[in-house]
Amino acid sequence: MEFASIREFKTHASEFIRRKKPVLVFRGGRPAGIFIPWEDIDAEDEMRRAALRALAAKIAEERAEKGITEEEVLKDFAAFRKDRRGRQRGAVGADRREGE
Repeated sequence: MEFASIREFKTHASEFIRRKKPVLVFRGGRPAGIFIPWEDIDAEDEMRRAALRALAAKIAEERAEKGITEEEVLKDFAAFRKDRRGRQRGAVGADRREGE
């Protein structure tokens, strides 16, 4: 496991990701969070499941606070992906006209 301040982790995030090692992130000398690479073979499945459960709970809490349903989120996400695919193909948007 590696250790980093928030500033160091933010500045060198891509390097930490490439190393594929867990990183304990500190804020003001105290642990603030932990980064665990998704494909890290050393990370136990239980740890991943716990992290995903915590993330899902946080997202559900924020949705409830804002009065947004899961269906609305999925619909918006699908629209975003469709729009993004169109822009990547050069078929839609201002990006295409800028080069003319």
